[in-house]
Order: sequence, then C-alpha cells, then structure tokens
Amino acid sequence: MRHRRSRAQAAAHHNRQVAGVTGVLLLVVSLYSVTIGPDGWLWFAWAVLLLACAALFAVRP
Repeated sequence: MRHRRSRAQAAAHHNRQVAGVTGVLLLVVSLYSVTIGPDGWLWFAWAVLLLACAALFAVRP
C-alpha cells in the first residue's frame, strides 16, 4: 500500500523533478552548442528547452 503524500511533499517532489529536468536539458543543449557550434538546430533546441521548462512550471502537482 502506498502512503499518501501531503500537498507540500508533492509540491517539493515536483519542484525537484522540474529542477532535474531543467538542469539535464540545459546541459544537453550547452554540450550540443560547444560540440556542434551555432546553427539553426541550436536555436530550435533552445526553443524546446524554454517550452519544456515553461510546461513543467505550468503543471501543478
């Protein structure tokens, strides 16, 4: 049986997930920028990163 989390615990868990996903996406796009160099795909990757971060913050637990 799973124990239920309080609203504060759920929000804290969500915030950790958002921070983790944001950090990983930022690292991936930054490494891509350094490795490949700036081009059209780089701007697309930054746009995807921005949209993913905005979506994660918009979703509430």
